[in-house]
Amino acid sequence: MMQNQWDALCKATTSIMAEHVQPFLSPISYSEGNDYGKLHGTGSYILFDDKEYLITNEHVGNLDKKTTLQNQFFKDENIYVLRNQFKSKPHPIDVAISYIDKELWSTHTQYAQAIPSKRFALKHNPYKNELLFLAGYSGERSGFHYNNLISRCTPYLTQEMALPDNIQVADADFHFSLPYKPDLATSVDGTSSLPDPHGFSGSLVWDTKRIACLAENREWEPSMAEVTGILWGWPSSSPCLLATRVEKLSLKDLL
Repeated sequence: MMQNQWDALCKATTSIMAEHVQPFLSPISYSEGNDYGKLHGTGSYILFDDKEYLITNEHVGNLDKKTTLQNQFFKDENIYVLRNQFKSKPHPIDVAISYIDKELWSTHTQYAQAIPSKRFALKHNPYKNELLFLAGYSGERSGFHYNNLISRCTPYLTQEMALPDNIQVADADFHFSLPYKPDLATSVDGTSSLPDPHGFSGSLVWDTKRIACLAENREWEPSMAEVTGILWGWPSSSPCLLATRVEKLSLKDLL
């Protein structure tokens, strides 16, 4: 494949996946008073056993008790208090889920969607050089204005890299890594750039299946993509993002 063809493939995949996952996403913020709030992380709505949950990291969901965590729904500017306590697993897994009341969820089903459990891969095992995708909310691109959280989601397409051996908090049995070098990234729209990733914590990592389909000469659809991990870290020692492998999440233990 020529470089221009590869660039076009990556741009198209990024745009298609960004549109596909947007209904699943929620910025997670917190409030410490009537007039102050701040983005805290990224969450996604998931559907397990006919119940909707918000999934994020344990270090995002288990904020101190003096603060109140909040979520949002696709195409709804309102901010909602997360009323149900997060059930979680700490590092090295770093995952948490909070049940979304049916009454609240039912008022947002016109636009918001939840990821079915069947779209979680059984194991992190993408095809060689597969394109992986995530979408998260950066604190750099979020702010409270007139008691409303204005957040701009950042889509990011990349390929897995070898887990650096100088990161003490990372374990190859639990984790994988993605390169994150904003100065080398290509913008889809030609104007934006990659932000500081603080706030990306809790973003789901998708195995797009795009390269696998190319290799097998199959038509690709974004609905083929599977969740292959959850992002939790950005080490200062290496230009990469860290994620927990999907098979280590064992989400049914938290239901």
